Amino acid sequence: MNTKKFEVARRYNETADAYDKRYTKIQHTKFREVLPELDFQKHEIIVDIGGGTGLLIDFLKDIEQNIIVCDLSYEMLKIGKNKHKRCHFICADSESLPLRQSCSQKTFYFSVLQNLEESDQTLREGFRILQNNGYIVVTALTKIFEEEKLKQILEKIEFKIKKIWVLSIEDIAVLAKKKKK
Repeated sequence: MNTKKFEVARRYNETADAYDKRYTKIQHTKFREVLPELDFQKHEIIVDIGGGTGLLIDFLKDIEQNIIVCDLSYEMLKIGKNKHKRCHFICADSESLPLRQSCSQKTFYFSVLQNLEESDQTLREGFRILQNNGYIVVTALTKIFEEEKLKQILEKIEFKIKKIWVLSIEDIAVLAKKKKK
């Protein structure tokens, strides 16, 4: 694990107990603005990369989904697993996910990219695990990422951009679809 990843994991492990109290309102605002853009079907497999304590699961609790949360912070995942028994929590590096190819219909990266040295490989992993015509949602801090930069990264990986917009708080959102090869 490189130094930045180690530092991110350490920081989130140390602050895991305070995370939900500190970030629930902000993350829920993002979910309210982004999730209506998607049509959810029963029994889809959804992967939440960097989902830590499972805040996204709260929004999807009424939908019969198979949800997998992947995060580098073991302490965040422990909290998530205690809250959400029906979901799967995997301690994993977003650049090398222990998931099979084309296993997900929807993959989410809410506020993950700013914690990475190199976002390209992480998003390539999102492409790898998505089924053809599956959707990826990426949000990133506007003070770090510009719309055009995110668009270029995703298009280079061969995602088809459906929508890019600025959320009401701190993030840009991108909804993209995996093109059939």
